[in-house]
Amino acid sequence: MKKEGKAWRRRAIVAVVVGGVLTTAAISVFYIPSLGFFDLREVVISGNRRATAAEIVSLSKLARGQSLFGLSLSRVASRIEQHPWVREAQLVRDVPHAIRILVTEREEIAWISLPEGGCLLLGDGGIIVSWDCNAPTSLIEIRGAVLVDSVPGSRLADVRISELVEWLQQEDLHSLHANVLNVSDLASIELIAEDGLRVQLGDIEGIDERVEALVALGRSVDFRDYELIDLRFGGEATLVPRKAVRR
Repeated sequence: MKKEGKAWRRRAIVAVVVGGVLTTAAISVFYIPSLGFFDLREVVISGNRRATAAEIVSLSKLARGQSLFGLSLSRVASRIEQHPWVREAQLVRDVPHAIRILVTEREEIAWISLPEGGCLLLGDGGIIVSWDCNAPTSLIEIRGAVLVDSVPGSRLADVRISELVEWLQQEDLHSLHANVLNVSDLASIELIAEDGLRVQLGDIEGIDERVEALVALGRSVDFRDYELIDLRFGGEATLVPRKAVRR
């Protein structure tokens, strides 16, 4: 019985050792470069919040086994940038077997209400990034903008409108509390504040100078005291006080 027990233990030890050797060999074989020089085995994506990894990989058309150096990284980046949320995609070869994709997503800057109901979320660059925006109150509403299409990935017909929104965001106009930008007539653009104040900015051409004048005005007056500010004609602004000033 003792001899049989010792023999069983010897067989068990041999089996464990052999198993360990086989496992090590399998792992080594998988990573031996000679069996696939610089073939693609891994895609690492970072920087994405709204665009999913699956969407990015699908647009990239990358496939396991492709040659890392046979890929045009600029072409792959261009395909990924077709995603509405992706402003820029940067790709790096991580030899021997990986591609790293760094995504820079668009910032949401405004929303557009649709006549038939619902709204569109607008990203920087005038690109529509989503049609389900739930009317976010933290963003300005654009009224009257002409759309090339209403599907994500399309853009405003006039990109100057989104440039104006981004310009307004950069300026120190927090005290204005503007929540509507009416661009129904590009020759007579108007800002509307939460308390009903209307700011007439005039033609979209040269409008940055009038925005700067509005910023300067905000340093010397309290916007809450007025119901209308007219900056359309240059020079000094025309201010119409409220009949009853609200504090």
